Amino acid sequence: MAGEGQFDRLGYEGFTQEGVPALRVTAHEKSYGPPFVDLAVNVDGSGVAAFDFSAGARITFMDVEHHGGEWRNDLLLGSSNLAATEFYQPLGNTHLFVAPYAFASKLPRNAFAGQTRIAVFGDERAGGGLDIGYNGGRRSEFRFGYEIFSGKLAPLIGSAGLPSISGSTGEFRVRYVWDGQDSPTIPSRGIRIVANLSRVLQSPGLAHPVGQLDVQTSTFIPTGPKTSLFFVASGGTTFRGNAGPFQQFALGGAFRLGAYLPQEFIGNHYAYSSLGFRREFYRLPPLVGGRIYWGGWYEAGSAFDDPGSVVVRGTFNLGVIADTFVGPIALATSVSPTGQSRVNFSIGRLF
Repeated sequence: MAGEGQFDRLGYEGFTQEGVPALRVTAHEKSYGPPFVDLAVNVDGSGVAAFDFSAGARITFMDVEHHGGEWRNDLLLGSSNLAATEFYQPLGNTHLFVAPYAFASKLPRNAFAGQTRIAVFGDERAGGGLDIGYNGGRRSEFRFGYEIFSGKLAPLIGSAGLPSISGSTGEFRVRYVWDGQDSPTIPSRGIRIVANLSRVLQSPGLAHPVGQLDVQTSTFIPTGPKTSLFFVASGGTTFRGNAGPFQQFALGGAFRLGAYLPQEFIGNHYAYSSLGFRREFYRLPPLVGGRIYWGGWYEAGSAFDDPGSVVVRGTFNLGVIADTFVGPIALATSVSPTGQSRVNFSIGRLF
């Protein structure tokens, strides 16, 4: 396929009438792609009490069927397991597209009684869906679709006799993404907004259909050649309904109230924000990655069922973030005003 960045040879062939050399371009398909293979490593650790490691890859086939079509295939194995495929196909020469997809996953999920972890459940899902959307260019995308999956929540670690939940879930979904940041890993400027609106028609533990809205934003503002301030704000609501086990919002873990364990707080609604800075102090060799930053940030948030009984929890964080060839790596110490503390280590998207 001939395209930007894929020309192997440039030459001149004759002259134009104005006497300027005419450029001859000979395009050769590269031997190493497409398809393209991107390796992935995902790590989330809060000491030995909560450490998840997974590794996998994404294989992307380009220009399938028509120009601009992509067939993306993901495989992740380890503490979290995922097999997923999506066929993204533009409609003619328009910005419209269709994207059928299928997936199967099994993820660990903590269960708590108060602040005591009593079990780890396996969150299993297998299903698929179809999205119809509008591609607004490099910065934005809008999708509308329907998703259905069969799910099961069963205890992996914990006391005997804990209940299992299983059944099918069907929902309509609307998703909008605006990405104005200058880097997908560790930005220095720009705004990113991800908004999801859904109408869940059926799901285990759901008494009647419910609507949900989840909005996540991150903003980076440079204050110098090496320093940026950042502000993260997100929130979700089940409006006037009660979410089922597969729809509950959760807080806890790295960059989600780091002094607490993942899923330590769940509810029908949630609100979260963080304010901090990051500053560059070292550049890695080109073959290893990009820059290393140190930074500090304060988080506050709550997951709750009743808006009248909201308990806001906070966390102070100080850590190091590196942009490497395996993705962004973060190591941070997190302390809450009430005395909880953890050291969090993660590889993968942070903001």
